[in-house]
Amino acid sequence: MVQFEHPILFYLFIIILGMIIMNYIISKKDKMRFKKLANNHNRNFLLNRIQFGKIKLRNGLFILGTCFMIISAVGPQIGTKLTELKREGVDLIIALDVSTSMDAVDVKPSRLEKAKYELSRLINSLKGDRIGLVVFAGTAHLHLPLTTDYSAARLFLQSITTELISTQGTDLSSALSLAINQVIEDTDQFKVIVLVSDGEDHQGSIMDLTKEATNMGVMIHTLGIGTSAGGPIPILDDDGNRVEFKKDHDGNIVTTKLNDVVLNEIAYTSGGKYIRVENQANAIIPLLEEIDEMEKREIKAHIFSQYENRYRYFLGLALLCFLVEFFIPTRSSKELAWEGRFHQ
Repeated sequence: MVQFEHPILFYLFIIILGMIIMNYIISKKDKMRFKKLANNHNRNFLLNRIQFGKIKLRNGLFILGTCFMIISAVGPQIGTKLTELKREGVDLIIALDVSTSMDAVDVKPSRLEKAKYELSRLINSLKGDRIGLVVFAGTAHLHLPLTTDYSAARLFLQSITTELISTQGTDLSSALSLAINQVIEDTDQFKVIVLVSDGEDHQGSIMDLTKEATNMGVMIHTLGIGTSAGGPIPILDDDGNRVEFKKDHDGNIVTTKLNDVVLNEIAYTSGGKYIRVENQANAIIPLLEEIDEMEKREIKAHIFSQYENRYRYFLGLALLCFLVEFFIPTRSSKELAWEGRFHQ
C-alpha cells in the first residue's frame, strides 16, 4: 500500500504542466522565427554548432528532475516495517497515611515528619519520572496528580498534616484503590505505588486489592513508619505545642504500634520491598536503589508496523537528473566551413 504525508503538494504538478505547455509554445515560435531568418543553407551554417536535440534532452531532464523533487516533497510512504518501541521510566504514586496515629512520637520528631523527610529524598532522586500524592485516613483523597514538577511535589508533600482529612481511621484499601486508578492508564512507564503507613488497617480488604494491582503489573513498595514497641499520640494546641497524650475511655494513654505483618504481606505479594522506617538514618536507601534500577531498565518492547518513508529514492533520482542535465553539452565542437562564399 502507498500513502502520502503531504498530498496537497501534488498541486505543484499544475505548475509543471504549465511549464511544459509554455516550453512547447516557445519552441513553436522559435521554429517560425528561424525559418524567417534565412534560407536553409544559410541557417544551417549559422546554427551549425547548436545541438537542438540535446537542448530538448536537457529541458526534459530538468522537468523530470523537478517532478521527482515534487514527489519527494509529497512524502511517499510505501509498505510497512517493524519497529521496536522501548518502554522506560516510572509512574510513581505515594500513598501517605495522615491518620492521627502518624503523630505518634516513637519516631522522632513524629512518624509523619519522618515519613515526609524520607519521601523528600525519594523525590530528589527521581530523573524524569512522574510522581503523584494520595493522602488517606478514614477516606482517601488525591493530593497531587501525576507530574514531573518535582518542586511542586515537594511543596505539596510539606503541606501535608494529620488535619487534612477529618474522617479518622486508617483505610489502606481506599488509599490503594485510588492510587491504582492514577497509574492504570496505558503509558510506557513502570507503575509503582509506595504505601506509607504504620499499618493499622481498621477497615477494608487490602489483600484483595493488592492481588488485583499485581495482576495489572503494578508494583507496591511499603514503608512501615514506627516501632514495634509503639508510642503515644500527642494532642497539640493551636500553636503546635503538646497538651497531653491521647487516652482511651478508661483514661489510659493510647499506644499505637507498627503493624509489620500487613505491610510486609502487601509488598511480598506484589513483588515490592518492605522497609521499616524507625529512627535510623538513610532508611529508604533500598527503595532509592530499586527506583534507580527501574529508571535504567527497559520494559518489554512492543513491535508494531508502520509505513516506511521512501522520499529519499525520488530525491536521489531528482539529483541524478539535474546532474546529468548539467553535463550535457548543447554546442558541437565541429564547425562547418562556409561553402557559398566563392559562388554567385
